Amino acid sequence: MYRKIIVGHGLHDGGDDAVALGRQLAEAGGAELVVAGVVPFGVLPHGFEWRDEEEEVVAKIEGLAEAAGAKPEAVPGKSPAGGLHDLAEETGADLIVIGSSRHSSAHQVLAGNVGLGLLYGSPCAVAIAPRDYRQRAGEALRVIAVGFDGSEVSSLALQVAAKLASEHQANLKILAVAALPPTVYGKGAGARSGWSELRAAIEEQLRSQLDDAVASIPEEVVTEASLVSGDPAETLADAGRAPGTMLVLGSRGYGPARRVLLGSVSAALVKAAPCPLLVHPRGVSVEATTAQSAEAASGA
Repeated sequence: MYRKIIVGHGLHDGGDDAVALGRQLAEAGGAELVVAGVVPFGVLPHGFEWRDEEEEVVAKIEGLAEAAGAKPEAVPGKSPAGGLHDLAEETGADLIVIGSSRHSSAHQVLAGNVGLGLLYGSPCAVAIAPRDYRQRAGEALRVIAVGFDGSEVSSLALQVAAKLASEHQANLKILAVAALPPTVYGKGAGARSGWSELRAAIEEQLRSQLDDAVASIPEEVVTEASLVSGDPAETLADAGRAPGTMLVLGSRGYGPARRVLLGSVSAALVKAAPCPLLVHPRGVSVEATTAQSAEAASGA
């Protein structure tokens, strides 16, 4: 599905986790893999320059890329997030993979400053590898779990998840979480009855949308769909604790098209997801990504 995957490496262990996830996704989908490091530029106080640091970053990125069977890219940037943004736009990459913060717990996603910078305005999808994911590099992705609420954004995320499930020969798990209406306080049974009816209507509408979504999934993809009530972030985090799971989410339903913008659910999960997390930008369909990939492969 993806044509070009950029792995942002900050020359620490989180970068190695990102390389492990990037290789896994690239090998399954036949994507070009790029290991990129951002070289700081500009004049420092007292006349010092970044020259020695630049040579060190370039050398290390070249070695990391060679070990991963990837192409190296050392790009200038005032910030790591800005440099990766620019590289993705210039090269037409459709996925950036980064590691978690060094302050994250083991086997947990925690977006650091670079991740948060990318997740607010990235021109393509962003995936975050949990800490120590490099230790699980040989494990296959067995479940692709996706959050679904009936919106256009979540429908796009579902397309991505179904395609990833097909590429990895994994099961697709669709979690439709009904957002409950605010609790009504009042005297008598009337207020409670109205709340119950509203809840039932919300769940009925989402169940109908979920049925239509399941019907759109290719038959060869083993699919499990469920509708649950509760907190969407907690429900998805629980699903991500199963070994071999990856979570796929859509970005916020408003803001610039073709840009990642975190909504409340994805913002919560980038701080605590127990598995790899992929956030897909609004306005970018799987068909468009696949068409670009085919065009690039044919040399057109």
